[in-house]
Amino acid sequence: MFRLQAVALLCLACASVQAQTTLDLINEYPATSITAATDLQFADAVKTLSQGKLAIRPLQEKDNPFKGVEQIDAVTSGKTQMGTLFGGIVGNRDSLFLLTSLPFAARDFKQARAQYDCMRGALEAHAQKLGARLLYVTPWPPSGIWSVKPLQSEADIKALKIRTYDATSKAVFERLGAQSVELPYSALAQKLAAGEVNAVLTSGDGGAGRKLWDQLPNFTAVSYSIPLSYTLINEKTWAGLAPAQQAALSQAAQQVSAQAWAGVEQRISENYANMRANKMTLNTAPAAGIMAALNQAGAAQTQAWLAQNKLGQQDAACLLK
Repeated sequence: MFRLQAVALLCLACASVQAQTTLDLINEYPATSITAATDLQFADAVKTLSQGKLAIRPLQEKDNPFKGVEQIDAVTSGKTQMGTLFGGIVGNRDSLFLLTSLPFAARDFKQARAQYDCMRGALEAHAQKLGARLLYVTPWPPSGIWSVKPLQSEADIKALKIRTYDATSKAVFERLGAQSVELPYSALAQKLAAGEVNAVLTSGDGGAGRKLWDQLPNFTAVSYSIPLSYTLINEKTWAGLAPAQQAALSQAAQQVSAQAWAGVEQRISENYANMRANKMTLNTAPAAGIMAALNQAGAAQTQAWLAQNKLGQQDAACLLK
C-alpha cells in the first residue's frame, strides 16, 4: 500500500517536471541594456501567463555560448531555441532586417515605430524563410560615437579607428576616410584593450552596459540611427509548443515590446546622467561640419544599399513613414 502511494507520488512529481518546458533565450548584451532587460521582463511575463508551464532561460553576455553571426545560425538551426539579436547580426542573413538601421532613416522614436509597423508583415515573412518566427522587437536609443578624443571637425572623424555594427555603417565611415571595422558587441572588449579601435558607434545604452567610459571618455550624439533588436524563436520549436504555450509567448511578447517602446526615450536621459557621473564629456550638439559630412555619406550609402537590395515598392516606402 505504502509502496503504491510512493509510486503514485513519484509519478505526480515526474508529471509536474515534464509539464514545464524550458526555452533558452540568448543575447550578447548585458542585463543593463534595454534589450537584455526586456528579455528578463519577457521571461517573467511568460512564467506568469503560462502559469509556470513554460520557462524562459535568458543566457546573456558571457553566458551566451554563441558570438556574432553564430547567433542567428544557432537560432535558425535549432542549436538554441530563441535569440534576441541586433539587427546587424540578423542582417547578415537577410538584409531587410537592416532597413531600420540605415543612417538617419528615422528622426525620432515615433518615426522609427511607424517604419517598423509598416515593415512588420514583411519582417515576419522573412524570418519564417530563415526558419524562425519573429516574436518582438526592442528599439535602441539613438547611436552615437564614443571616442578617445573629442570630435570637433570632419578631420577628427577621418582619424577614427571605429567599431561599426553592420556593413552599412562600416561603409559610411569609410566614405569619410575613417578606418572602420564591423564587430559584434561580444568582440569589442578585446579590440579596445589592444588599441585596435579608438571609437565605437553605439548608443549610450550599449556603451554604458560595457562601461566604455573607462577607455572612451567622449560621446558625440550624432543620432546616426535608431536600430532594433529582433527576438526570434526557432520555427520547429514554436511548432512543437502547445497552443496555450504559443499564446503565452505571443501575449508576453506584445506586452514587453510595448513597454520597451514606451520607455526607450527615458533611457536617453538616464544614460546621459550615468555617463556624466562617470566623468564623460558629452557633446549633444555636434559641429555642423560633422553632421553635414555624416548626412552626405549616409545618404550616398543608403542609395547604394537600396540599389543593391532592390526592395519591393511597399517595403521601400516604409522609409518615408
